[in-house]
Amino acid sequence: MRRRDKVSPHSNEALVLATSSLQGERRVAIVRLIVVLMMSVSQVFIAWGGGETYSPPLDGLRLQAIGAYVFFSVVAIVVLMFQRPEPHRARWLPVPTALADTFFFSFMAWHTWRLSGEFDAGMLCASLGMVLAFSVVRYSWWHVLLSTVLSSAAYALLAWMTGHGSVARVSFVLICYAALGALIALTNSDVGGMFLNLRRRDGLSRFLPKQVVERVMQLGDASLQPVQRDVTILFSDIRDFTALSETLDPGEVLAFLDDYFGHMAHIVMAHDGIVNKFLGDGMLACWGVPDAREDHAELALRAALDMRAKLEDINAQRIQRGLSPLRIGIGLHTGVVAAGMLGGAEQHEYTVIGDAVNLASRVEGLTKSHGVDILVSERTWMMGGGHFQGERLGEAHVKGRRESVVVYSLLGPRTAQAPEEPVFRAATGT
Repeated sequence: MRRRDKVSPHSNEALVLATSSLQGERRVAIVRLIVVLMMSVSQVFIAWGGGETYSPPLDGLRLQAIGAYVFFSVVAIVVLMFQRPEPHRARWLPVPTALADTFFFSFMAWHTWRLSGEFDAGMLCASLGMVLAFSVVRYSWWHVLLSTVLSSAAYALLAWMTGHGSVARVSFVLICYAALGALIALTNSDVGGMFLNLRRRDGLSRFLPKQVVERVMQLGDASLQPVQRDVTILFSDIRDFTALSETLDPGEVLAFLDDYFGHMAHIVMAHDGIVNKFLGDGMLACWGVPDAREDHAELALRAALDMRAKLEDINAQRIQRGLSPLRIGIGLHTGVVAAGMLGGAEQHEYTVIGDAVNLASRVEGLTKSHGVDILVSERTWMMGGGHFQGERLGEAHVKGRRESVVVYSLLGPRTAQAPEEPVFRAATGT
């Protein structure tokens, strides 16, 4: 588990922690104001003879201290409400507030002893313990350490100054503070680490299959570093989508695409592929990254067949509702790409770049002219076609390439009765 202080100050994780810390500081500010207001009321009640054995007068210095702390509490709330999460600010913001809290409660205990000669060790211990408890929402374990040191030092100093604390009593209180601080620091670290891991897992799950996400979570960010690798690319597109979308309102278009892509993306990830991106009504998926594997072409071909089968199920439901069936085109190509994370701190994605991506899109475009729904480039077929039946459709020229591309239609998996080699049926004129 990653420690929170190991997080880069420029990463999304640091911003998430800073946001959580700022929300926590706002809660502390509200609690602080409530506490000081209640304390002010209790001070007035005590001064008027509220049943205490001693009643320190509300002298000018005490009133000034309470007034200053109330003002500080109100200002803290106002300032924090207008603050924006920022990792650097989250590191130093708790320091002055911890100092102010410790100083105020220590001063009140010292001033009470100075006026009345009475030292309420229990009240001081509780108030400083509350200051230490405030650090449960803080950004770093350094803040917990600071609060622990301040509370311990303030209690020990006042006990020594007033002469009302034995070595055994002071030692016991300091040990309790140390134990509380250690527990808060460990809990903060564990909860923060789990929170970051959950967010990271959720983010990775948006474009990586579950198996790959688990591997990335175990190996760390190194597994997502840029690589150059042989992969299989799948590009799919819905036929006549423009005409279809014109008959629907925007909400219906988005609902339709969400349902359609949900099914297709699930198929891709079930075959250990990754959905790279959605491009309008198109989907780009790939196999072989971030984990390298030898069977990426076969996995992509099986996914394409399952997408065809799922479309048949979708169309059966559409026909029952009186809707026209959908038609899609799928193109596959295998080649070398550059793969890795792109984007800044605000937004990033794992993507693949290279001629293989463009060629997969061109191959998908050829499905229209050949009248088939799945076309496979020769490179993909040679790497994974041994388990499938297909038809060689010949060579075709695509935009942006001098060399022609040999393509195959994908008919289905090879059955037990099929010959050991893939079936090749040459198209007329090729």
